[in-house]
Amino acid sequence: MLDMICTRPKLSAIGLNIDAHEFRAVQLMETSKGIHTVAWAIFPRRDENMDHAKRAVLPAPDELRWAADILSRRGFVGNTVSIAPSTWECSSHIIELPPVESGAPVDQLAQMEVARAKKCGPEDFEIGYWTLPAKGRIQETLAVACPRSVINDTIERFESAGLIPVGIDLLELAISRAGQDGATENEINASLHIGWRSSLAVLSLGKTVIYIRRIENGASSVWDLATSRYGLSSKGADAIMDDQMRTDGARGYAKIKRATWSALASELANELDVTIAYVAHSFRTAPLGKIFLSGYGSVNPVIDEHLDKVLGIPIECAAPSALIKGIGSGQGVWSLACRLSTAYGLAVRFDR
Repeated sequence: MLDMICTRPKLSAIGLNIDAHEFRAVQLMETSKGIHTVAWAIFPRRDENMDHAKRAVLPAPDELRWAADILSRRGFVGNTVSIAPSTWECSSHIIELPPVESGAPVDQLAQMEVARAKKCGPEDFEIGYWTLPAKGRIQETLAVACPRSVINDTIERFESAGLIPVGIDLLELAISRAGQDGATENEINASLHIGWRSSLAVLSLGKTVIYIRRIENGASSVWDLATSRYGLSSKGADAIMDDQMRTDGARGYAKIKRATWSALASELANELDVTIAYVAHSFRTAPLGKIFLSGYGSVNPVIDEHLDKVLGIPIECAAPSALIKGIGSGQGVWSLACRLSTAYGLAVRFDR
């Protein structure tokens, strides 16, 4: 009887990753044979004609209800969701705390240290924190804080739409978690998530996130170039975001894709170069592993070329194997899986 209980299939909450451009959702099932994808979806925000720069990242309750109806029609089960606040709503802090075994009120001390850094009250935010690998005699802790007002507003909007947030995760952890299929213990690996308005570099030592770098630009800069300078339609710009090739005018399309992605690719490569150099200096005995790409343009050759030229580190698409199998075969599987990897990272927390 005990074996039957232990192997009972477990359904995840819906991992829901939203930006100013689109919804991305993944739901998983955990069985004795591993993790399987139950459902996945990518669809644009409701008002496609609105300027993405003016559209709020967090949808209003009516748009969330509209999205929930789409998810139910696409095979998602239940109304529980696992979500993350926008990375720009959060802040990261390196602090020093006494060890847990000392008996000190570590949670309270962490809250006070971050409050001091943010110059606000400890009741104004929620934090997640974890101990970093030791560097000599120094033992540091990485904390990520999110304003409580943002969390309360997020919960209220989702509940108003009939969706129940069972977990508000850190985007940094979801990104790292999704890319760990190919990560190696004791190596420094970088997960680069190319978001819509901004991007995020998350560096890990083994499975521990050790450094976070927020990058100001994202795929919206590529979209703006494609639609304004080159006059592409929304459909044409979508093809550039999806890394799909069009049959008409393929040569001209390839030139536009290279031109629109080059500036962002160069910035991402330079930002990641500085980040990896800093972390490698801090953890000198750890070898460099790989760069795992997720988000928009993850299989774009322009991104790969710039990263390879500047960094010379092996690059992989952060596409979990369960997600690849769930999407199936066909054109654009890897691109879709990389776009969905953060939603996967939110869904794969079965401990909620």
